[in-house]
Amino acid sequence: MRLTLRPLLAVLASALLLAPAQAEVVTVGHVGPVSSQLKELAESAEQTLDAYFAEFNKKAGVNGIKVKMVYGDDAFNPQKHAEETRRIIQQHNPIAMLGAGGSAGPLELLKQNILSDAKIPLIAPISGAPALRSNPWMFHLRAAWPDEMNKLAQQMASLGHQRVGVFYQNDPDGKFGLFSARQEARKNNLEVVATGAYEKNTVNVDAAVKAINEQNPSAILALGTDDAVGSFLKAYRKAGGMAQIYTVSVVGAKELIATAGLDAARGTGISQVMPYIFADSSQLAKEYRAFVKRNKLKLGYIEFEYYIAARLFTEALGNMNKNNLSGEALISALEGIGNLNMGGFRLAFGPNQRVGSKFVEVTVIGPSGELIR
Repeated sequence: MRLTLRPLLAVLASALLLAPAQAEVVTVGHVGPVSSQLKELAESAEQTLDAYFAEFNKKAGVNGIKVKMVYGDDAFNPQKHAEETRRIIQQHNPIAMLGAGGSAGPLELLKQNILSDAKIPLIAPISGAPALRSNPWMFHLRAAWPDEMNKLAQQMASLGHQRVGVFYQNDPDGKFGLFSARQEARKNNLEVVATGAYEKNTVNVDAAVKAINEQNPSAILALGTDDAVGSFLKAYRKAGGMAQIYTVSVVGAKELIATAGLDAARGTGISQVMPYIFADSSQLAKEYRAFVKRNKLKLGYIEFEYYIAARLFTEALGNMNKNNLSGEALISALEGIGNLNMGGFRLAFGPNQRVGSKFVEVTVIGPSGELIR
């Protein structure tokens, strides 16, 4: 009896054709301030990224590529941020770092050449520092601090304010904020008549309240973390201060109310650099709200920014060759995005363009704590 392998080989070939292709997995790193006063926000950001990539991977990723997140904790310390980023690079070989809290950490990455040595990008740091804007290893979603300051100064001037106070964090980040506030105030015929600082990683605001209250400005720009700005607002109102308060996009309305109380927080103006989160006219905002509801997540502007950052990353990933999943190839893919309409939110990147958006608008904490515009 003559035996042949042909039928068996045919069956094996058919099985191989029917079997799903093995997905490539790329690693992405994120270092956040989990062990700090920003713990709740840092954890919420990580939950947003985890949920987004879980959904992405469940849909088989893009071009057969899936994503694995790896996390580090910098305790809101720039040196620790650099150390944790280096650890992730050495241990996990990520294709990119995604997001970062504050400016000091990313600035330390540049100082130590960590991104350029690893040849990977940092995408969407939560920072508006101009010093980060032109670096080829960083891609930014948000407008710069001067853009936010100018928008708030315009708002103050339009409401008849002339004498302004500035509350800020006593570190390089905060001092740049003060410098930028002075610049944009002058452009809008406003005078900074009082300043008050607090130390990083504290909520010791009494000296700042006293210094600013003595000059009786009609408007105050409060720059700092959620709890520091909230503590300042609470103490300032308790001391009888009546000025209109403004703050910037890194401060969350819910967190501000939780610290200061609704009576003190009501009427506070907050600049935003992402689309209005509650707008039914924004397809992107609607998709984000549905994503939050599906995954039982916290709804917030910083979380929204991380959601958009993750979408931007996967948009670039879809333009990559599966056989070349390097950090440098990702940079080329990000540059190749050009003009992108993400559900009505327009972004633009290119070989000489690292800032995707300059969008800024002002929202206000309403009578019942709702955020209105």
